[in-house]
Amino acid sequence: MMKNLLLLVSMVLSASFYSQDYKKKIAKSSCDCVKSIKTEGKSNSAITSELGVCMLKAAMPFSKEIKKDYNIDPTADITDGEKMEQLGIKMGILMAEECQEEFLKMAQYSDDEDGGKESSELLINGTVTKIEKENFIIFHVVGENKILNKIYWISPVDSNLDLPKEYQTLMNKKVNISYFTMEIFDPKMNEYKTLNIISTLKTE
Repeated sequence: MMKNLLLLVSMVLSASFYSQDYKKKIAKSSCDCVKSIKTEGKSNSAITSELGVCMLKAAMPFSKEIKKDYNIDPTADITDGEKMEQLGIKMGILMAEECQEEFLKMAQYSDDEDGGKESSELLINGTVTKIEKENFIIFHVVGENKILNKIYWISPVDSNLDLPKEYQTLMNKKVNISYFTMEIFDPKMNEYKTLNIISTLKTE
């Protein structure tokens, strides 16, 4: 996704996408979020996921405007990989105009190999006891320590399954999940909250 995004960005950087005020707000919010991302000790997949979350977090408050202009609903279409890729491209273009240097710096992590570098992501091995569908898909996972964890599917996930089609089959199955924590906008609560966000999900 990010390679295609960068190619498109390089072709259209001279074009203006600021004809509407909400696009300016999305661009600034996304860039502010990206500038706060700490890359030290993190895997490339975690950094790429955080970049995607920044875009999504900025887009969420303007779901109605985005749906009207692009026929993509950041809330309802969260599990539609094709639409979310299209949204990522459009949000990336806005970011590139606002903070090109920061955006390209972050995007490079999607193309580099981790090179065996140890990841600081959190890990959980457990059983899926509930699958909740709200603004996002939420997996309730009981780990080996018997503690319940809520893990959110918000950005693209590295998985041995086709998650958009198969995620509902995970009920009562054992999974291995890598995740990281991040603040994201909750449109129902109209505030930010800290979530556990999946970066990889593998079945045993």
